[in-house]
Amino acid sequence: MANIVSGQLKDASVKGKPRDLMDTIFNVAPTDTPFLTMCGRTTASQTLHEWQTDTLASPAENAALEGADTSDFTASATTELSNKTQILKKAINVSGTAQAVMQAGVTRQYAYQMALRTKELKKDVEYALLQNKVARADNGTSEGRLMTGLPCWMQANYAGAGTRSDGSSTACTAGTTRVPTEAMLKTLLTQIYNAGGNPDQIMMAPDIRVKLSEVLSGGATRIEKAEQKKATSVIDVYVSDFGTLKLVPNRVQAFEPFSRTCAFVLDPQYWKVAYLRGFTEERLAVTGDSLKGHVLVECTLEARNDASSGVLADLKAA
Repeated sequence: MANIVSGQLKDASVKGKPRDLMDTIFNVAPTDTPFLTMCGRTTASQTLHEWQTDTLASPAENAALEGADTSDFTASATTELSNKTQILKKAINVSGTAQAVMQAGVTRQYAYQMALRTKELKKDVEYALLQNKVARADNGTSEGRLMTGLPCWMQANYAGAGTRSDGSSTACTAGTTRVPTEAMLKTLLTQIYNAGGNPDQIMMAPDIRVKLSEVLSGGATRIEKAEQKKATSVIDVYVSDFGTLKLVPNRVQAFEPFSRTCAFVLDPQYWKVAYLRGFTEERLAVTGDSLKGHVLVECTLEARNDASSGVLADLKAA
């Protein structure tokens, strides 16, 4: 006869169990900043950063008389441009207790929070560079200095249903959105080429990137290698009559109301981020039982010559 034991200890009744919490924190939030990365950096020495541009006369018939004196001279005067530096910062404030306690995946809370805020600050810089705003001064109370963003620099080669910025006091005005076409892109590329530009990047929000890829591929999905079961409907590089251009998606661009409808056709060598102060972490004075600090950067967008680039504005994916 089998032994029968009444009662049973089950998991729900067990006390003192350690938590099965992994010592890793998983974060898939995007941190890429395509425009900030492609621009590269230069240096600013004042809050008003200034530079100059110039151009050449258009080609024309030039036939001098034999033996004639040289008399006609047309001077070339440079154009002065400027942009204001913008201060961007993120605060950190961790209590002494929070800094002392142990947490899975975190060695010290202050350092962990600082790392996250620095990544967020980079994305804020990307947003500022793409913002449809013209430069403004610090009013001392509620508004800090603001840089002129990329859309407002597009003067020479602007293709949109709305109105371009005047570059000084008025931002771009949005028009009725339309689905991008290859004909639109070809017209803009021709205009940029005639202005002297040689762009090699087309930067846009993800949904516009998908639509433009569809347009440029003819909407067809092609079988590349049947034996590998591989098909593609994506265009990563567009070979135009005036050069090869890489299609670049920009997640941050999707958050800026005007820029999200734009495809920026860019030559990166003519766009720089000028830093008055680079990314810097500073501890603030102790005023209680906490660790306070901030990470900040002060910079502006340097548009060395907007004729090098252009924009298809007022686009939609469907």
